[in-house]
Parts: sequence; structure tokens; C-alpha cells
Amino acid sequence: MSEPSGETTTPPSNTQAGAVGAGPKAVAAAAQNPPPPPSIERLGSGSGFVPLIEKVLRENLLLSQFNAEDLQRFASFLQIYRVSSGVPFIIEGDPGDFMVLVLEGFVEVFKKDTGGDRSLVGVAAPGKTLGEMSLIDGEPRFATCIAATAVTFAALPRKGLERIMKDQPQLGQKILFQLVLLLNQRLRHVSAQLLQVWQQQT
Repeated sequence: MSEPSGETTTPPSNTQAGAVGAGPKAVAAAAQNPPPPPSIERLGSGSGFVPLIEKVLRENLLLSQFNAEDLQRFASFLQIYRVSSGVPFIIEGDPGDFMVLVLEGFVEVFKKDTGGDRSLVGVAAPGKTLGEMSLIDGEPRFATCIAATAVTFAALPRKGLERIMKDQPQLGQKILFQLVLLLNQRLRHVSAQLLQVWQQQT
């Protein structure tokens, strides 16, 4: 999935709306074509959400070392979105070029097994980041992220990171350094999980 679109909730089609009070055939047709899920709603630039961003960053390893000036500059490169409960906004296998910082709500993270079945592998709370790997390498998404509640999140696209590196090199270096630390921490966690599974099977 590419950078989130700025569309708001999509209303039902005329066919679906007209099914109310219609005959059995119309009702059956409407049932086969349910209204699309709500879209992601763009709320605006992160510059208008600095207090909220600052609050959650204190819980985040990636950006907790930012000072007030860093935070103001960083927020200007972010876009803020809101998504309804039950709506996926990162899909495993899709192309991806943005990182997410959860500001409000909770996100369930799912991973497909070898049989194609999805399993819950984690829940991201406010202050957690998602999609860092795709931000760096542009590879397909590793997992699917679905809003478990109504969720507000900040998105940093790869182009935004490139602009930071060009226009704010000192800030960019801080972000990249913290990304390395965060990804290293997650690699250690995954390695520990794999070791535990291996020990259980031997």
C-alpha cells in the first residue's frame, strides 16, 4: 500500500441506498455488493498536532531524544490521518514507502503463515511505530496492520525522509541513527522468539 490517500468516508452507492424497502431481488443484490469500508481521513500537517506528537514520542525509542526544535521541524514533514476501527491501512505484501507513528488508539498486527492464514503477532499502542523497514528499503510490507479501535496516526513518507536528509541533515542523522537502534532491537526480539520456538521443537 502506498502513502495513505486523503479521502474521507465513502458513502454507499445509489444502488445500495435504493435497496431499502425494495423487493427481495434488490435486497439480495445489495447484500452481494456491500458498501465499501471507510477510507482513511487526512487531518492535515503534523505541525498542527505538535502537543499530541510530543506526548506520544516520550514513549517511543525512535524519537524520544528529540528536543523542542527537532520536534517542530520533524512534525512539519508528517501528515496526520484518522482511520475507523476494523480498517486495514498497511497490507502484507503491498508496496510501501511510509512509516506510521500511532498517536491515538490501538493497531493489531497480523502475519500470514505458510498456509496463508493470518495470525495476530502484536498490538501497537500510542507511541509505537510501524513500517520502518519499508520506509528504509522500499520492500513489500512485512505484515498487515488493522485498526483495533479508531486510530489517529502520523505518516512519514520516504520522500519526506529524503527531504529531511537534504534540508535538515542534522535532524535526518538523528532519525536514521534511532531507526538503526529500533530495527536492531526488533531483530534481537525476533531472534529470541525463533530461539524459543526451536527449543520447544527439540
